[in-house]
Amino acid sequence: MAPHRSLPVARLIGIGAGGLALAAIWGTYNVFMPLLLGDFVESRALRGAIMGLDNVVAILLIPVVGAWSDRVEGRWGRRLPFLLAGVPLAALSFAGLPWAATALWTLLALDVVFLLSITLYRAPLVALLPDHVAPEDRAAGNGIITLMGALGGVVALVVIAPTFDAARWWPFAAASLLALASLVVVVLSARRHPAFVRHGAVQDDAPVLRGLLRDLRELAGAAHRGPAWLLLGLFFCFFGFAAVEAQFSVLATETLGFTGGQAGRLLGTASAAFVLLALPAGFAGRRFGELRTMRGGALLLALALLLAAAVPVAASSVLIACMALAGAGWAFVLVPAYPLVADQGGRDRVGFYTGLYYLFGSGAAIVAPGATGALMDALGNRALFGAAAAALVVGAAVLTVAGRHGVGAGRQAAVRA
Repeated sequence: MAPHRSLPVARLIGIGAGGLALAAIWGTYNVFMPLLLGDFVESRALRGAIMGLDNVVAILLIPVVGAWSDRVEGRWGRRLPFLLAGVPLAALSFAGLPWAATALWTLLALDVVFLLSITLYRAPLVALLPDHVAPEDRAAGNGIITLMGALGGVVALVVIAPTFDAARWWPFAAASLLALASLVVVVLSARRHPAFVRHGAVQDDAPVLRGLLRDLRELAGAAHRGPAWLLLGLFFCFFGFAAVEAQFSVLATETLGFTGGQAGRLLGTASAAFVLLALPAGFAGRRFGELRTMRGGALLLALALLLAAAVPVAASSVLIACMALAGAGWAFVLVPAYPLVADQGGRDRVGFYTGLYYLFGSGAAIVAPGATGALMDALGNRALFGAAAAALVVGAAVLTVAGRHGVGAGRQAAVRA
């Protein structure tokens, strides 16, 4: 008998609790880890390089762990053993980061343990979605998981982050407790042996590096010129956003006169605006075309950052409006981005373009914190907003070039029809 194919909404919300906690941890990490590093490392470039380390680990290890989880089989199934081992270790090491900040080497050593442990369960957690959902329902299922992750970012920055001002270990402890609670929810929600388990589920989203580099060489061919411009434009857009995400707390606390908790809350404003406008961004992509929507979002985000750069010290109400505008702009970039990229090769080449989307996005997140940090070292912390805005404007211009090479033309014609 064929498996029942109705979308298991309640089960997916339970599994999505793991994504919510994961996003909460990353949101907390991106705001406060630079501040812990600031006790020992003056260079913003070096701090930024350290902040990009998680994306290096992700590119190298997530596909490996995913393949490993494909081959595990036992009482707890394939994915849950990795969560049962990885979540407690990640929670414990994450909670210990502020306590390890007595010396740089202890902080970095525990940071490596945290990054490795969270990578141990990140891929199997992602694979739980396709394991439980029929292929034709995965787009809808992914929407639930994505929403849960976005809510996790809001929880981290709006609810958890302000506790930093009372004691800097509180946000780390709160996010860690949330991770442990989410583990219980995921274990209770996920089936041990779900109906749609298959090999390679993780590699669909995080292909192995060797395959990515092979695909990158193929992208250089004339037949892929339009998609190549599209991915390059996305690189610059992701660069601008990743730079702000990793370095904003440094600018806010060292130059603008905010506390660490206030810096987190300001970023939370952007996250909340993103969540509220994610659905309208999807409608806009279908109505006006993904490429046009992304270009408008990139320019809106750049404008928000340039306005924020002119904000007087500690003018929180103005900066809150700027960050909300920034979150709205990012929604109009990110939501239409993957569908447009995946559509470039038709159904037969979705995996090819998914891998390249992952490579360009992760590459930007690796490079941006250190590169913008170097500019901040040379020109002052306020250079962050200008550098990020410049990257976004370049990204919008490159997306225009992609459109001139035919990217998005078919979809826009379908919309007009």
